[in-house]
Amino acid sequence: MTPGLRIDNALGKVNHLPMHYTTFRDRIARPGVVDLVVITVPPPQDGTVGLGLCADFAPAAIAAGARLIGLINPAMPDAPGAPRLPIDRFEAFAETSLQLPELKLGTPDRISHKIARRVGDLVPEGATLQLGLGSLQTAILDALRGRDDLGFHGGMISDGLLVALSSGEFRRGVTTGVALGSTSFYDRLGTAELIRFVPVDQTHGIITLSAIPKFVCVNSALEIELTGQVNAEYLGGVQNSGQGGMVDFIRGARASEGGLSIMAMPSTANRGQVSRIVAQFSPGTPVSVARSDIDIVVTEHGVADLREADVKMRRDRLIAVADPAFRALLSRESS
Repeated sequence: MTPGLRIDNALGKVNHLPMHYTTFRDRIARPGVVDLVVITVPPPQDGTVGLGLCADFAPAAIAAGARLIGLINPAMPDAPGAPRLPIDRFEAFAETSLQLPELKLGTPDRISHKIARRVGDLVPEGATLQLGLGSLQTAILDALRGRDDLGFHGGMISDGLLVALSSGEFRRGVTTGVALGSTSFYDRLGTAELIRFVPVDQTHGIITLSAIPKFVCVNSALEIELTGQVNAEYLGGVQNSGQGGMVDFIRGARASEGGLSIMAMPSTANRGQVSRIVAQFSPGTPVSVARSDIDIVVTEHGVADLREADVKMRRDRLIAVADPAFRALLSRESS
């Protein structure tokens, strides 16, 4: 939910579909749902066109028969591992020289590094990881430096993943749907042989994920309630983001042999003024992840293992990883 979409949502110009990634992919894979796909592509080669760095949803609509227009941008890398289409599948081409969108990641702070070290200790030998974007992802990649036994399977990658790939942590390769990062990151993706771009049914599909041994997904959230329910969408009573593919990854990790689902986040927000572990959500806040889908919660204060934990055990374990300044209040509010 970008700032522009938040404004249009408030004005009633757009509305929100609360769907998982896989569910939305299935929707647009039905013939007639999407009429036209306009996608930025690299210059054609040998009678075909690559889909660049965005292979997540477009292939489903294209396969369902949607009309297709390509915006040829020389800045778009022709990634070796991206899907390709014949030129005659396109109805038209236009040229563009717009700069590709960039994602600038902040430098991880002390708390992020502390969380990352705890996460790194939970990653088993030979694991395949999924990580969200952001400075915490960068910190987790730093914590895994020196490993040479990992694979990556996720929805999006950014600069840090390519650094880890080149230094040997992910020698088993990278599977993703989208790349979003800096201009220098895009330039290097044009020759990155170990990165494979695939559609949502392969990045997020339960059949694919459950077949990956030791699939470990690491995601973050805005709030966690003391029974384990997760809010990843509402901030201050306003839709801040969509549900995305988090639950697809969580359920895939739990179905994987030796897999693990980790929710990693700082214990507070607003410079320590607000606890992100709460006794109850505010009225109207949606539950993004059900309490029955949670495995482990990690903050800078510790690790709360919620697997097969009853409601009282969950309460006690989550309070133990909350910021010390809020533990007594959480105990009173939940008693």
